[in-house]
Amino acid sequence: MGRRSDHSREELQTLIVESTLALVKEHGASNVTARQIAKAVGYTPGMLYSIFLNLQDIFQHVNQVGLHTLYKLCEASQKNTEGPEDAIKAMGMAYLQFAAQHTHQFDLMFARSLRDAPASPSSLSNQIQVLFQLVEAQLRTLKPGATEAQLQLGARALWSGVHGTAALRLSNQLYIDTPNADQEIVDILVSSFVNQWCR
Repeated sequence: MGRRSDHSREELQTLIVESTLALVKEHGASNVTARQIAKAVGYTPGMLYSIFLNLQDIFQHVNQVGLHTLYKLCEASQKNTEGPEDAIKAMGMAYLQFAAQHTHQFDLMFARSLRDAPASPSSLSNQIQVLFQLVEAQLRTLKPGATEAQLQLGARALWSGVHGTAALRLSNQLYIDTPNADQEIVDILVSSFVNQWCR
């Protein structure tokens, strides 16, 4: 069993978040307890609450890691694309890939139970904004005269469809027996949206 003096507060926070993320990826957030996290880091459960307010607070910090990973994937996916529409489609595919490969983490990131968590890190909302800004930048290129309000609303409208497709695929509720149905749906969704957006 580790001693608290073995690590600084910042090191403990990082250790707890990394260990929780590993547990979430393996078991799903609903099956992760404070006792399991404490055991994984080699400290007592009480120590967790000297660093975080509660389990939801820990999960919110885990979500920061997930959003950062998702941002990097979406950002990288735009490289070598041919124009804004192609870039948005590439981001959509990256989003689907993240959801498929990190399903438990994806589920936690959008869990309704965490929506009103009392200890949401301030940088969490900033990361969400930055992720949307990737889409907004492409929409701005397609329609230079769009206002900031239009860009924000447009990005969220479009990404609601992408997110919904990812979520439905994970829950096996697309109701179509096609291996790449989610990718085909996102392709149609983006093309249709861009066509309307550019009018």
